[in-house]
Amino acid sequence: MNKMHIKVLSLGVALFTLVACTGNNNDAAYQQQQVPVATDQQQPAQAAPVDSTMPQAQDPAQAQAQPNAAAAQSLPEGITTFIKQNFPNATIAGVEPDHDHGGMEYDVYLNDGTELDFDANNQWETIESRGKGVPSAFIPKAIATYVKSNYQNMSIVKIHKEHFGYEIELPNGLELSFDRQGHFMGMDD
Repeated sequence: MNKMHIKVLSLGVALFTLVACTGNNNDAAYQQQQVPVATDQQQPAQAAPVDSTMPQAQDPAQAQAQPNAAAAQSLPEGITTFIKQNFPNATIAGVEPDHDHGGMEYDVYLNDGTELDFDANNQWETIESRGKGVPSAFIPKAIATYVKSNYQNMSIVKIHKEHFGYEIELPNGLELSFDRQGHFMGMDD
């Protein structure tokens, strides 16, 4: 085999591993990995103090994978206002800016476990909150009614705006698609 074939094969193995690890969120291992979110009554665990006089070793791959808390300062005012209005009890824990589709997009991580994705127009695209569920203000009434009628006692943990409407995810990993008026279109697990 030449070097090109080896590179292509290595890339294929890496992609297969990534898909295999993220493809099925219904298994017991995934359910066990969920971490409870601290409520107002609980105090979040404090990180150990860092000695700034000692050099800190950090894996470069981890540094890129972690959201950058300092980037919160560079968020557009519209996004920070949106977060303050809709998530008043949460603070921004990190931001991942992304130059995509001809503009700047942001993935924002809140300290309560919520993740918000904003498009280049600073409009939310995805809201994911596995700890408490997505706030009802972001769920069209027809979708909320459908979920309440057909999946009793289940919250919506993720909502994503699509060109055709909305895609939501339930705690069991089931994904449901709805048109712009909130009519059920189908499901994927």
